Amino acid sequence: MVAELPDAMSSEKTSIRDVVELDDLLSEPTDATVLSLGQLEGDIIVLGVAGKMGPTLARMAKRASEEACVKRRLIGVSRFSSPGLELQLREWGIETVGCDLLDRKSLAALPEAANVVYMAGMKFGSTGQESLTWAMNSYLPGLVSERYCKSRIAVFSTGNVYGLVPVSQGGSREEDSLNPVGEYALS
Repeated sequence: MVAELPDAMSSEKTSIRDVVELDDLLSEPTDATVLSLGQLEGDIIVLGVAGKMGPTLARMAKRASEEACVKRRLIGVSRFSSPGLELQLREWGIETVGCDLLDRKSLAALPEAANVVYMAGMKFGSTGQESLTWAMNSYLPGLVSERYCKSRIAVFSTGNVYGLVPVSQGGSREEDSLNPVGEYALS
């Protein structure tokens, strides 16, 4: 059951019922997103779509394109180690392609797209897999840049190359010295 705020704001929810409602809320495009994707030309391919942010971003792009009345392909690419996610993406109208991006032949066979959202990377589980972490985070971006050299590429990364700073000091700033910790930040 969803709790409601007092009468003046009774249409606003104070809690989220379930994961489905959360997915709906997180993937709801803003007016600015609809406007931007309405002006964007070409198909969109999301590399690394099965990560923590990929499904929501792909769904938002699909919803914004539809609201803007723009017909385009939205293609999600991943190894898809979780089969339920691939099915969910398809149900949302997102084409899926299973691919090991480090395999040059598989990468070359991916569909053309004017717009690439690069979200592939090894963020978790790098201990004991340092060479794969470096391949995914340092080598793969070059392969993708070659493959999609005529496309617009937006790159997402959550790496923290700054050292840990106490909250009381306001957090890291760009002028801080670099101090990456761990293979993900180093790669």
